Amino acid sequence: MKKTIIYSLVICLFTSCELVDVLENDPPNNLVEENVVQSETDARALLNGVYTTITSRINDKYYMFSELIPSAMIGSMNGSGAGTSHIQFSSNSLEFDNIYVRDYWLMFYKTMDIANNTIEQTNQLSEDLISETSRKEIVGEARFLRAMSTFDALRYYGQFFDESSNLGVVLRTEPSNFVTRNKARNTVAECYEQILLDLDAAILDAPDYSVTYRASKTAAKALKAKVLLYQGKYGEAAALADEVINDGTTSLEPDFESVFSQGLNSSEMILMTYRDANSDTEDNNRKRFYSGIPPTDNWFTTIMDTDPRKDFTYNDSDILKTNNEAVFRPTYFLRLAEMYLTKAEGLAFSGASLVDASTPLNVIRNRAGIGNTSAANIEELKDDIFNEVARELAFENGSEWFAAIRFNKAMTLKPSIISSNQYILPIPEEEINGNGSITFTDQNPGYE
Repeated sequence: MKKTIIYSLVICLFTSCELVDVLENDPPNNLVEENVVQSETDARALLNGVYTTITSRINDKYYMFSELIPSAMIGSMNGSGAGTSHIQFSSNSLEFDNIYVRDYWLMFYKTMDIANNTIEQTNQLSEDLISETSRKEIVGEARFLRAMSTFDALRYYGQFFDESSNLGVVLRTEPSNFVTRNKARNTVAECYEQILLDLDAAILDAPDYSVTYRASKTAAKALKAKVLLYQGKYGEAAALADEVINDGTTSLEPDFESVFSQGLNSSEMILMTYRDANSDTEDNNRKRFYSGIPPTDNWFTTIMDTDPRKDFTYNDSDILKTNNEAVFRPTYFLRLAEMYLTKAEGLAFSGASLVDASTPLNVIRNRAGIGNTSAANIEELKDDIFNEVARELAFENGSEWFAAIRFNKAMTLKPSIISSNQYILPIPEEEINGNGSITFTDQNPGYE
């Protein structure tokens, strides 16, 4: 009974203590380290809380908005829902007080905060309460999840595309409380540095790959390859993606349909959300309420029109690969096909030969049934790689939106995007009001 009460209090503290609480409030005195995590079982329960936050039925923003928001912003979805706040994403005319901008930010920082508590409290357990192997695995897994949520926060709210920029996000590497809450924005370079530090730790200490819905060494390598690509470290990204491709932990499904029909058992899923018959219910899964579907006539429908993957990606009313009842409507964070495309992109942008850069791209194209690229030079190949990212990875963790930015195509593809200021979301008003080290002068450009 005592442990049940403690866990309930932990959940209340870690999921309801927002960064925006007023600073004058006294901290709760009924929860201290000594009565929260007292064993390896407690530490693992706290780690499980990070995953629960990502797939929360109440706060559904992480697993759902990672599809809705970026797809609306680049136009692969016609909209992200009803109401003015949703329409702002589709029209690329966001305002700083948009409630979904706020909720998305808070979900990333909730995830970070529970990961930070897991790291801190697991490290404080004495040797007689936890084995060193278990400690390293729990902390390594939590550091991966902190890296993922920090990277996602940076991609949406910081100038991730300019490593010289001062406009990163707020790095949080310790539990957020009344002492640590006030913290200034970090630079983009500092954000990338911390993300890579966490991923290197996860590569070293996280568990080996075993299931598709838990972080692992393989997931850490895959995410690091992705981060390096965003940094413009193309050769390193291609090399690490190649490691993931060849490490034997995952393998491509024989056809595109099988990637999604196999659900959690798909051989190429590196990280996805875990759902089952109990969690995929009317109250627990908001994806059934999608109102945004692919538009009838734009760049995305043009490249998808005759592609064999279209029938397994979307129809007139649903996003089929994610709003899939048979496999409980998963969210896809990392899968092996993305590593092939990361390798191709990294090689194409790092001066590799046309043949070398085409090879990983052609693996995915041939699996889809559209044959080898006909690109005659590297510039044409880059266009083919972008199109393949959009066709293969549409509605998967913002892939088509961020590819449009990386390939410098966003403004060409969507007329409502006229400035790089629109590549990122505004820092929420609540964070500015609740964080004493941030003022309105620290707001992202274009949202003042």
